[in-house]
Amino acid sequence: MGKVIRVRKNREGISNKGNSELPQIFDSVFVKIFLIGISAFILWSVYNSVNITFQKLDILKRAEREVEDLRIQNLYLSISMKDMSTDKYLEREARNRLNFGDTGEIVFVIPENVMDQASSDVEKILESKQSNIFEPTFTLNSWLDFLLKGI
Repeated sequence: MGKVIRVRKNREGISNKGNSELPQIFDSVFVKIFLIGISAFILWSVYNSVNITFQKLDILKRAEREVEDLRIQNLYLSISMKDMSTDKYLEREARNRLNFGDTGEIVFVIPENVMDQASSDVEKILESKQSNIFEPTFTLNSWLDFLLKGI
């Protein structure tokens, strides 16, 4: 029975000795600074991970929108391609580009300079906020422009 008591005392001494050293380690200033540094690093790491996750989600949303736009454009182009493969479309494009007309059609050829001036005049009219856009003024210059340029 004496041996059993010694073993118990020995075990209790070991466990008390181990428990008494652990608080002494945490009382050290260097250990506290080290643990605070590790905690700060972990918090920074979590913040950085959350930030990167939000950036990836934003990139994913933009990519999904782009894919959707490209699908719509692909559908439009496939429909246009089917329309372009018909003889009617080819005939219409050839007539438009070569300034030819079909039977019963009248072809108007408008010079580029006249188109440019007319578009600038239309822009001026649309931009102006006057109540009366057309003012009947008969001047010699307006008649000359009409006769020479066709406007």
